[in-house]
Amino acid sequence: MTQSDVLTLALRLWPSVRDTGQVADPADLDRLLAAQGQPGALGYDQGVRGTFACFAPDEEATLTMPTGERAVSDGEARLLGHLLVTRVLMGAGLHIDRRVQRAVGDAYAVTWCVRGGYRASPLALATSLWLVALDPLHRSDRPIPIDWSPDAYQDASLWDLEYRLFSHYDIRERALDWAVYASIADSRRAGCSIWTIVEPLLRLDDDRSFQALSVFAEASDEESDAPASAVLERGRIAALLRAFAAQHRERRA
Repeated sequence: MTQSDVLTLALRLWPSVRDTGQVADPADLDRLLAAQGQPGALGYDQGVRGTFACFAPDEEATLTMPTGERAVSDGEARLLGHLLVTRVLMGAGLHIDRRVQRAVGDAYAVTWCVRGGYRASPLALATSLWLVALDPLHRSDRPIPIDWSPDAYQDASLWDLEYRLFSHYDIRERALDWAVYASIADSRRAGCSIWTIVEPLLRLDDDRSFQALSVFAEASDEESDAPASAVLERGRIAALLRAFAAQHRERRA
């Protein structure tokens, strides 16, 4: 498979994985796994081997999300590609596979484990919420298996080189804190549709997710020139949010 085929396959498999947790042909998951640690993957040139190559190393990577957002840089597109492939593998039940665990570790290393606030883009952070939502251990204090040895992770301005231990629970807490942070002002999620944040939050049972969802239920970030496919995708998620809000009101009544 070419790198572009990897991303196309991940996007094709996702609706079934999202809605049923299954794929018609498990061999498709093997095809995704084969892209791990290949040239063109995020951080490959600096020794990272847990990320998935969705673009050739010599091309300018570009990516448009199903909800219509576009990656603004080559690095962001490669990170988003890795997150989208990892999301499929997690959702299909491969969270116990060491290769998928390694992929999750490298995803978290550049999103939720950096020091000094949020360094990844809001779009990348929102997409990575899916990994938290799909993690059956997200309340566990078990450490995330992150390989910190690559040169990519030795920048003291980005990571605390003396603190390398993060649990599933730690990541969940940071992700939920960000969701509330992002819900407060549009500027805190620049370049990211609310719908990209909303759907994984619907799967996280926590007061902070409810708080953020309540804000998003009253918000709108629809673009007048968004492609029809993106509008349909946002409409699908909006319907889920309306159903959630109605159910939440009934519980409080």
